Amino acid sequence: MKSSSDTIITERYNKKYNIASKKSRKESLMKDILWAAWPWIGFGGGIAIFLLLFFTDSCRSDLIKSRWRDPVWLSWAMADAYLIHVAEEYGIHFHNGQYDLINTFMERGISDLFGSIPLAFFPYVNIMATWVAFPIAAVIARKHPVIGLSTSGFVLVNGLTHIGGIRMMGLSANYGIVTGVLMFIPLFIWFVIVCRKEKLLPPKGLGIAVAGGVIGHIGLFSLYIANKFIGTTFVYFYVPVVAFLSIIAAWILCRIFHVDDRV
Repeated sequence: MKSSSDTIITERYNKKYNIASKKSRKESLMKDILWAAWPWIGFGGGIAIFLLLFFTDSCRSDLIKSRWRDPVWLSWAMADAYLIHVAEEYGIHFHNGQYDLINTFMERGISDLFGSIPLAFFPYVNIMATWVAFPIAAVIARKHPVIGLSTSGFVLVNGLTHIGGIRMMGLSANYGIVTGVLMFIPLFIWFVIVCRKEKLLPPKGLGIAVAGGVIGHIGLFSLYIANKFIGTTFVYFYVPVVAFLSIIAAWILCRIFHVDDRV
């Protein structure tokens, strides 16, 4: 027979680990909710920025000219377009607790090519770029438009990647193609037209802004290579660098080519 003290210890043990079990279930539930919700959280931010872009003057630097010809407004428009794009690329294509885009990558052997890639990598890199780096670029655009508009090259490469992906993956598996083609490409073309007609940027500024974004997107691809040859731990520290690489590259190019983009 158990003594009263043994019974008390058993009850305390059960109570302790029952609480721990409940806590574990709550944490697991919260992780599942965040895993499913992160693209839509960004989309909510995108809607908020959209309203600010078209119904207020807070994203403009020059109230005399049209918002469509304002470098700060254009930089915010690119940041906004990317938040909406991620919602289409990931959020719409979510089934049975998994993202179709990630599943497609895995089915096509991305882990065989670049090593085991943690699922957290995908939201991590997107959140760092679209929630943090791109809005900061738009803020920088008020004083340094060339650096702030370096997201233009990132937008261009991503749009072209989706167009090229039609041949490789078809339309059904080309997640994000609608916003990639119908938002990114027209926005980039308009940006180039305005820059050339309105001289929004200093000489060489347009090329530097676009080149900075292209370098940033190349950095995104380099994450996979780093994962294979250096390891996952390094990649987690490398992601923030890649998220800001467009800004960093544009700043360096401005120094190399002696372009003063200060307003």
